[in-house]
Amino acid sequence: MTVVDEVKARVDIADLVGESVQLRKAGRSFKALCPFHSEKTPSFVVDPSRQTWRCFGACSEGGDVFSWVMRHQGVEFREALGILADRAGVRLTPMDAQAEEREKRLQRLRSANEAAASFFRHGLLEEAEAEEARGYIERRGVSEAVSEAFGLGYAPRSSDALRGYLSARGFNADEIGGAGLSVDGDEGPRDRFRGRLVFPIRDPQGRCVGFGARALADGDVKYLNTPQTPLFDKSSLLYGLDRSRESVRGVDRVIVVEGYMDVIAAHQHEQTHVVASMGTALTEKQVALIKPLTRNILLALDADAAGAAATVRGIDTTREAVGTEPQPVVTAHGLVKMQNTLAADIRIIELPVGHDPDDLIRLDPERWATLVAEAPGYVDYRFRRSREEHDLESPRERSALLEELLPLVTTTSDPVVRADYLQRLAQLCRVDVASLRGRGTPATPVPAHLRASTVAGEPAPRPRPLTRIDRHAETLIRLLQHSPAAAADVDPGATAGVSDSQRRALLSALLGPDATAELGPELEALATELRGSPIDPPLAAQPRVAARQISAKMCHLRRQEDARAQVQIVEEQQREVGVLVLHDAAYALAGERSTRPDSDEESPAASVLESHARAIALHQHRDDGSADEADTTTAKGEAGA
Repeated sequence: MTVVDEVKARVDIADLVGESVQLRKAGRSFKALCPFHSEKTPSFVVDPSRQTWRCFGACSEGGDVFSWVMRHQGVEFREALGILADRAGVRLTPMDAQAEEREKRLQRLRSANEAAASFFRHGLLEEAEAEEARGYIERRGVSEAVSEAFGLGYAPRSSDALRGYLSARGFNADEIGGAGLSVDGDEGPRDRFRGRLVFPIRDPQGRCVGFGARALADGDVKYLNTPQTPLFDKSSLLYGLDRSRESVRGVDRVIVVEGYMDVIAAHQHEQTHVVASMGTALTEKQVALIKPLTRNILLALDADAAGAAATVRGIDTTREAVGTEPQPVVTAHGLVKMQNTLAADIRIIELPVGHDPDDLIRLDPERWATLVAEAPGYVDYRFRRSREEHDLESPRERSALLEELLPLVTTTSDPVVRADYLQRLAQLCRVDVASLRGRGTPATPVPAHLRASTVAGEPAPRPRPLTRIDRHAETLIRLLQHSPAAAADVDPGATAGVSDSQRRALLSALLGPDATAELGPELEALATELRGSPIDPPLAAQPRVAARQISAKMCHLRRQEDARAQVQIVEEQQREVGVLVLHDAAYALAGERSTRPDSDEESPAASVLESHARAIALHQHRDDGSADEADTTTAKGEAGA
């Protein structure tokens, strides 16, 4: 969590504004006369659920707690941050001029989006040409209250209506284009959204970062979204999450659908734990937004072939992003070993062909409730899909099916369920279940920093995919290239777990006493490549904090890899010694018998138990919480987190 986000989390917008404006409760929001222009009818609204304020009258001002202090007290962002940090009890680290300028620009882009949202909302409610949009909303059964809550709007057909509105409110062409609200054409810039129903898209903090727009005329592209901007990245946003966070946390599960209207229909029917991936397969960044709220994820995607493929991609992405957790498992002989199990419960809502969540929720809520309640787990879903996709009469196809499903089965934590899956898989692939049990707990790979070096003269191994630590290292390298002073905040042990030799060498060079020293051609090429990648705003705003947290996360992941490697050593020693001998020795060592010969301490069984103790100690190792804090920051700022 960045300092900006921490301050926002601690300052309530209603309390802040209420100190200088007389607010009156109006449903879930507050209303007042706008303090920035003269009016007789209240048009100033404070929304605690989104932590935003907005004037829907003449001035169209609005934003978050920072925008309020800047506008109300006439200060710049840096001063507003200091005022609010003092109020929230948050200690600030110095922000360099470049980061401060970047944050100012982001604030302007957010303000442009908020003003555009007000313009579109007014267009839907007041403009005559919006009749078709209003009719569409009515036909889809959307109430006025829900329409207001989600800020549905209408973009006029004119090519410059929005640009004229924003220009009159002080936004220049660069800011309008930078927010993705205009597009350059042969005859100059024009409004991006024209003649469409508009859905404001907000980040988890409730700030408007972009828009989705549905065509109302035949022949047009059905949906048009804001392009990639400094604020808008479709792969790292979930539509409706700003309104679903508390509900998801409360019911401890989230339903992920595809479309805007699916979310709106669900919220209208009081199912406020529903969010949308906006038509894409679920990404790691989107899963990172969900993880702090719940580990119970239900995917409700289209039943057609494309939807099924997206579901499979979503499952694979979700499994990788959620990750696995080592858990102690008691064997039949009473021994304890560590086994990696999936750190989430992922289920699939299988929709009937020709139906989407919006239809079912509105027209057949009982059937929707049944589909949710009976949603199969991801392994059951993959079993069925794999049977449909493979010719089980072909040995090659059966082998391919085995390779697909066995890794899923081995991460199932419940031993009874896992045994059932192994039995089913053995029957499908026509193999002996005992052979699968032997492969049922695959050896955990030893991390690179624990392996012996390659013997001279042997061919170099094939390049391996980048690990999670490697991807964190990439982000840290980009950050240090952008802000070299942040090297002072990097944990010295961060480089130890980087398995990619080039990235490890480049990171070490940047952390060395002479970070400006000349690099070799290979490292220079890698540095140039990474330098060209953009740095996410939350990281760039506080580079030293980000460097400290990312390096702490890298150290945390390395300790986990050490633990898994030690578990592998334990399992190998168990197989060599024999579990019965080890079992007997365990009782002898645990009882500290005085008659035990000294040589017992050097026995193979004692060695195994000592290794086992080291594995548990590594697994349970925790520092002062910096690694957990790093999870939050890097989830927001990294593609590979």
